[in-house]
Amino acid sequence: MMKNVTADEKNFIERIVRYGHGEKILPFYFMGWVVCTANTAHDWLGGMLDNVHTARDADWSQVEQITHTGALVIGTFDNFTDGDPSGFLKNINDHMPTADQNKLVFIERTGHTYQQKHQEIADIVLSLAKDWTV
Repeated sequence: MMKNVTADEKNFIERIVRYGHGEKILPFYFMGWVVCTANTAHDWLGGMLDNVHTARDADWSQVEQITHTGALVIGTFDNFTDGDPSGFLKNINDHMPTADQNKLVFIERTGHTYQQKHQEIADIVLSLAKDWTV
């Protein structure tokens, strides 16, 4: 995903964070599509968030520390997964200590931002919340 971030954008993010304005929304789409603050972009660029991999033998140390249970959701057309959204999500879950307690949810025929599927996502979240309510 970082291949879409130009050197000028990286320099801009570094400058704005260094001068104490990291809470400001970037004046461009980060990675070509994300609206976010400079602080968030800086975290992504700095390697702080090193938990999104497609290889089974990558550094999963961050994911391995997640002890919460819940649902992992992905669109079956998500193109940030090297062509295998279902395998990508299963791979992440496999590295979590709570893997057997998590629910994997695959939203058919939509991509990374769930275009045209927002009501379906809302219905799924509501259903999951009702299932988990004690």
